[in-house]
Amino acid sequence: MPLYTYMEYDVHSDNGDSYCIKMRGVGNKEMSKGGDYDFFEIHHNGKMILRYNPFGILYDNRYMTVNASKDYFIKVPLSNGSFALFFGGWFFGCGEAPEMIVVVVSGDKAKVVFDDNAYAYKYTPGEHFSMEYVDDVEGLYDSYTVEFTESFLKSRMKYKIWREGNMLKYKSWK
Repeated sequence: MPLYTYMEYDVHSDNGDSYCIKMRGVGNKEMSKGGDYDFFEIHHNGKMILRYNPFGILYDNRYMTVNASKDYFIKVPLSNGSFALFFGGWFFGCGEAPEMIVVVVSGDKAKVVFDDNAYAYKYTPGEHFSMEYVDDVEGLYDSYTVEFTESFLKSRMKYKIWREGNMLKYKSWK
């Protein structure tokens, strides 16, 4: 099946390294009109340094940003030569949160460091990046509105990813 590039983005590290992020798909060049894509690639100096095929369909990051952004990834600077990219998955609405993929990029290397379900209920962008989320959203859409009430959150595992200095940190609690 033919491969199609639906969207392409130039991204730079703070030290000036340049990367090309490609959102790609197979079989249907019209697929991107809905905003979804099958996998992504990261290129550096004309060489592909990562191709990642997730569990499900990828989408914008609205579920990771509490609808604050509909970009296709979040870039979080870590140091002059490294940064993290957060990619979001499609929400299928069956009680499981959408997929979230975190890639750390440094020089000519890119590595997936996280791939799991995540639906954010708190999000802080920019240099103080943080995200609190749940991975179980069973019953969230029962009233046709997304409402993270205290009682909803109380019964679920909660997770947090945040930037501290040049690192991403992670914790969970109930």
